[in-house]
Amino acid sequence: MNSKSILRIVACLTALFLLGGVCGYATSGRLDPRPSYPRSTQWAERWMEQRMVEDFQRIGATPEQQDELRPIYGRLLAEFNAIQEESAQKVSDSFKRHGRDVWMKLTPEQREEFQKVNQERRNRAPKSSANSQ
Repeated sequence: MNSKSILRIVACLTALFLLGGVCGYATSGRLDPRPSYPRSTQWAERWMEQRMVEDFQRIGATPEQQDELRPIYGRLLAEFNAIQEESAQKVSDSFKRHGRDVWMKLTPEQREEFQKVNQERRNRAPKSSANSQ
C-alpha cells in the first residue's frame, strides 16, 4: 500500500468516527426517559394540550365547540393527576412498610448496614422539585 491509500483510509475512519459522535450527541438530546413523578404533572399538561389540539384539528371543532370541550379535557387532566398522586402515595407507603418489615427481621449489625444502604439510595435518588410531595 502506498501512503496515499493509507491516508485515505485514516481520513475515512476519522470522518466515520466524528460522524458517529455527532449522531450520538444529536440522538442523546432527543431521548427523554419516562418522566419521574416530580416532572410528571408538567408532562401530563403538555400531553393533554397536544391531545386536545390534535383532537380539535382532526374533528374540525368550531371555536364554540372548543370552548365547550376544554373543561372536559381539563377534568381528564385533573383525574389523571389525582390518580398519579394516589399511586405515588401508595408506592411510598409500600416502601415504608417493606423497610419496617425487613428491619424487624434483622440483627443490630444488619440494621446498621441496612440503614446505610437506604441512605445511599436516598442520596442517589434524583432531587424532587416543587411538584413532588
